[in-house]
Amino acid sequence: MSLCFDIGGTRIKYATIDKNYNIEQVNVISTPKNIEDFKQKINEILDTFGEENVGFSVAGIVDYKSKTVKHSPNMLFLNNFSFNEFNRRNIHIEVENDANAACLNSYRIHKIPNMLHITLGTGLGGGAIVNGKLLKSSISVFEIGHISAKFDGKRCGCNNRGCIEKYTGIGHIIEFAKKYNCFDPLEHIFSNYSKDKVYKRIVDRFAQYLGIVVADLINVFGSDLVVFSGGIANNFDAFSQTLKKTVRRRSFVYRIKSCTFAVEENPTFAGLLGIASIFNERLDG
Repeated sequence: MSLCFDIGGTRIKYATIDKNYNIEQVNVISTPKNIEDFKQKINEILDTFGEENVGFSVAGIVDYKSKTVKHSPNMLFLNNFSFNEFNRRNIHIEVENDANAACLNSYRIHKIPNMLHITLGTGLGGGAIVNGKLLKSSISVFEIGHISAKFDGKRCGCNNRGCIEKYTGIGHIIEFAKKYNCFDPLEHIFSNYSKDKVYKRIVDRFAQYLGIVVADLINVFGSDLVVFSGGIANNFDAFSQTLKKTVRRRSFVYRIKSCTFAVEENPTFAGLLGIASIFNERLDG
């Protein structure tokens, strides 16, 4: 049994998960705003559960050796914090980037040895499985949202210009819609894209930019499957046709070999289940 945490900028989800991936009651709390309150809350939970395997899925760049969050853009208080501070007698701790954890869960479900997982939301995140292994180095970098789509494009928070997530993120889609005096909710825009020319223009532009980065990734990795998750992924039917058309036009690898697109089956618990898979694979292996 593992105690797994999914730590986001707004909420923390945690639950115990067994080797068959059965989830006991999921608990949700608000994410503390400073490191002292964060440590206090996590320690209280650890005292309550007493599990030997404890895993954390975190939105940020993780240094695996030191189990340190090197940078978390939405939780700055976690910068340079080591989760080894929660290490106690007989406790084994694992820490993983949230997009990588979601990718591990997708691999657990699909069992495709060469696949990608892309998260669509405020930014653009992802993970890659190559020959049955999660692609990573000493840190959890697979920051696909910061691939440049425009040489002199918009300034990004990472200090680069033209990052792809500045054109695919929720905030940018809303900003682009306003240029057409469209202030409707994104869900409404995507759900009714075929009924309105402005809606279709907004959705197609998003899909074209997303297609650029997907085409690049398929050219590099030759992946057989791309799984999408995040709020926008729920509207996959609205943008899938333009996405595939863009990928086919821009990726010669896609034209040579087949690559399937899918939507995450259980995005709410993807991070928790992905962290659990780290412990369960070790037990099975």
